[in-house]
Amino acid sequence: MNSGNTLASRHTVSNYFAREHLANAVALGGNERDIMAIAGLTHEQLKQPKARVLAPQLASIVVSCWKLSGDELFGFTKQKIKLGMFSLLSERLINCKNLEGVLMYIKSFYTLTGDQLLIDINQKASQVHLTVNANFKSRGSISSPNSLLIELLLLICHRFSSWLLGQVVPLNRVFMRHSSPSHHEEYRLMFSCPYTFECEYNALVFDAKYLSSPVVRNQQDLKKYLNDIPLQWFKKQSYYDTCSSQVIRILEESDFGKECNIDSISATLGITSRTLRRRLTAEGCMFQNLKDNARRDHAINLFERSELTISDIGIKVGFTEAATFTRAFKHWTGVSPSTYRKYSS
Repeated sequence: MNSGNTLASRHTVSNYFAREHLANAVALGGNERDIMAIAGLTHEQLKQPKARVLAPQLASIVVSCWKLSGDELFGFTKQKIKLGMFSLLSERLINCKNLEGVLMYIKSFYTLTGDQLLIDINQKASQVHLTVNANFKSRGSISSPNSLLIELLLLICHRFSSWLLGQVVPLNRVFMRHSSPSHHEEYRLMFSCPYTFECEYNALVFDAKYLSSPVVRNQQDLKKYLNDIPLQWFKKQSYYDTCSSQVIRILEESDFGKECNIDSISATLGITSRTLRRRLTAEGCMFQNLKDNARRDHAINLFERSELTISDIGIKVGFTEAATFTRAFKHWTGVSPSTYRKYSS
């Protein structure tokens, strides 16, 4: 599978999502080997709990689930939402005046289409709680991680709403009903805010002032967006302006072979390193983690260049010694660079 050369397509995600969507595709009657071949994945890539997959690879498996289930909710709920309903909803949302209108229309739309998806908007003082719940069905002995669908629904609500506004809606917190999963660290990349598990409901929490933010997208923008889903939901959002997103963009464009530390990044942003640390902490992030994630993703993409040795790749992501790079990469993914490269080829 050709993943492309853009920064967005080089973004990687936890292979947990690929594993679970693949398991669901098989439960829906899909051929595991064919689905993985289309996505450009191997069993070895999915075995290691800490391994990563490219955003287009995950998008490919999700598309397979859609086709197999004929359901935008992948067959997880008691009733289906037929394919095409999101596009129909989007055509209406593009004409809303502001974010408040968008959220109110989403609530009424899914209320009219059935009780499989339950969305509500509650304002508590200066904060809005956008709650998202689904009417899940029992699947007998088949594993059905309800958190998989909820995570995706919250991600879509946040990213699509922000896309409509042409700017990020900064989240203050994310509430989840399920227990903390093994891939919980991924939430920092997904939502860029603190998160809490085992809550009474699933919700995105943000400042009420953003309800008046105007919708700025048009029909032409929407056509391009819809042609690119679900990849749009998994790749980096270029219009995001949170501090962590700015740092990530700078890191992705950095030459790790040269000086690339918090002082140089903060200087690029025109702030002190102390201010940068404070802002990242407020968003639930740490600079070193963001830097490690960027180096990890860059290394994974460089594996596709067969002319580069492991040592060459280590140098390109900021390691002067191959042994040091190997230790770091194994810490990030659970396997050595040579093993990862072998499994992904």
